[in-house]
Amino acid sequence: MAKGSGLISPGFVAINLQFALVTAIAALFFAFAGYLQVLGIDSASTGFILSADALAALVVQPLIAPVVHEGTARSWLVGGSLLLATALICLTRVTSVPLLIGARLLQGAGFICLLSALITLLVRFIPPEMSGRAFGWVSLVRLIPYAVIPFLFDLLSLQPASFPSLLLAAAMVAVLPVLLLLLPATRRTETGAAGSPPGWTGMIASLRSFAVAMLLLSVLLFFCGYSTIFFFFKQFVGTQGVGSASLFFTTATLVMIAIRLLGSWLFDRYSKAVLCAAGLLLTALCYALLPLCASGLFFVLLAGGTGLGWGIVMPLQAAAMFDLSPPAARAMNQNLLVVMMQGGFFLGPFIGGQVLARFDFTFLFFLLAGLTIAAAALLLLVPRPSEMPAK
Repeated sequence: MAKGSGLISPGFVAINLQFALVTAIAALFFAFAGYLQVLGIDSASTGFILSADALAALVVQPLIAPVVHEGTARSWLVGGSLLLATALICLTRVTSVPLLIGARLLQGAGFICLLSALITLLVRFIPPEMSGRAFGWVSLVRLIPYAVIPFLFDLLSLQPASFPSLLLAAAMVAVLPVLLLLLPATRRTETGAAGSPPGWTGMIASLRSFAVAMLLLSVLLFFCGYSTIFFFFKQFVGTQGVGSASLFFTTATLVMIAIRLLGSWLFDRYSKAVLCAAGLLLTALCYALLPLCASGLFFVLLAGGTGLGWGIVMPLQAAAMFDLSPPAARAMNQNLLVVMMQGGFFLGPFIGGQVLARFDFTFLFFLLAGLTIAAAALLLLVPRPSEMPAK
């Protein structure tokens, strides 16, 4: 893609619409725990059933990252869509713990195959000088379903018992990405720089790159903190008596949407590493202050500050990886970022549970702040693309 070309091309829009559909399916599962309760599943089994899809994604994604490239992405798109649809249909029929776990593992595998294919198709439509803005829009598209769908559940007064009907509808939606194959706009190699597929040799080379390794580790540390907040915050506010988890996440989400909608044009004007590190430091400060919060106003301000930090960090992590990656490795390295995110969602709750078994929330939040500061420090070690050796 020539310098100066526009970002909003037909292919970019089409793939983002598919991202929105796939994310909407994932967002439905915020109500899954309630459905499992209706089935009479015990709490210990519920936890593993809920996390099984992330476990599958964590295992599958590193295996497929080197082999999902421009030449194979459409096949992975079809396969992932069909696996996901099959898993959703199975979830409407099974009620035993082993079969529910199996369906969730299948769901996670299908989802990650589909997501990897969409990422591979997407990067061809991103002008190098607009990576910050592009990933700002992509992250916005993937965020909105998580804000809208829980609201629709409340508005329509949907009950957990209706979940199977929603899953059947979601199964039909899951095969819509296959229609991407019919769109001529998605068939062109917009960047003209796909090159040969990276394969396992390319993945090993990426992991040996100091810049890539530091960025991946920074992302892992950030998502350890983010996932711990996500899973334990409701329990935390119950001990504080200030605000509520819904107020916190609603405020943070609105700020995240605002910064990505109104401010993503700034992401390409300044150093992505420095801006991302600033967002990480702001996030760390909010984490550290949350246990000290004593008023409703301060609670809302910290929610807004956390949302601002998250809203800056997540798209810029992807944009920074895009900028420092060789064209042929861009899709693969974006998928490696997703591996780190899945790793954070696996390690964060595990670490959080171990810490809370021995210490209190103040210690936990200070630890999360420390991990996030370390993520910022690692990010500042990443050289700018112009300072890296020629590829």
